[in-house]
Amino acid sequence: MATSNATPLGSSGSVSSPPGGPGLPEGLLSEGSKGPDVQRLQAVLIQLAYLSGKADGDFGPKTKLALTRFQRDWGLTADGEYGPRTRAALLKALVPVKKPPVVSKPSRNQESRRGVAIDAIVLHHTATNSARVDLATLRWVRGSNRVSAHYLVGPDGTVYQLVPDSQVAWHAGRSSLHGETEPSVNARSIGIEITNDGTGLTPFTEAQYLVLEQLVPYLARRYRIPKKNILGHRDVAPGRKTDPADNFDWSRIRRAVDAVL
Repeated sequence: MATSNATPLGSSGSVSSPPGGPGLPEGLLSEGSKGPDVQRLQAVLIQLAYLSGKADGDFGPKTKLALTRFQRDWGLTADGEYGPRTRAALLKALVPVKKPPVVSKPSRNQESRRGVAIDAIVLHHTATNSARVDLATLRWVRGSNRVSAHYLVGPDGTVYQLVPDSQVAWHAGRSSLHGETEPSVNARSIGIEITNDGTGLTPFTEAQYLVLEQLVPYLARRYRIPKKNILGHRDVAPGRKTDPADNFDWSRIRRAVDAVL
């Protein structure tokens, strides 16, 4: 569950096959290469908005620059050369990822990110089995014990958005990301609460998994979040928090993310 921060610092079935992906060449290409393979590569770079103009089959400086920009965005060696790793990343980039429908339930418990980039996602359980109770808690504005999250996922799969991604939600409390406390986890992350009592005996619902398999990959792709930074509250506040509970199936979320990132 989100942590009080009165003075805050900050089914895999959702993924379909990449359109036209198999058309990507399998060989090596670099500046000076020419022909149909280059044309197919250029067509994909145009589709992904890294390259403008026409796919002319000539791997010149413009194509190299576009490929370098793609490689940098995807954490690859930005050498402007096309090979197996770049091909694999392009195939994933072609997989369409859509944000699931959300119900807006604004919480006033938020603040500015003050220019801090989003580079983490933190999952929680709420410690109740009632989305109604959780919404009330995450939107409570009286007193100093105020908490929030960007999203709440109810047992029926309804996704509530309480805080815009662009703002800080107060969900992580005293915590660190791989030992780093500055910027704060709140300032750099998106918090997702999942309605569940956290006992380890109450199953997370299939409806919750299905929307999380859409929402988490969407956010990871949208903000270029490293896979190692998709964590539970227990990971950023070890010894203090245990959520999400032990019966949460992380493998489903990891597979959905792996398919697109």
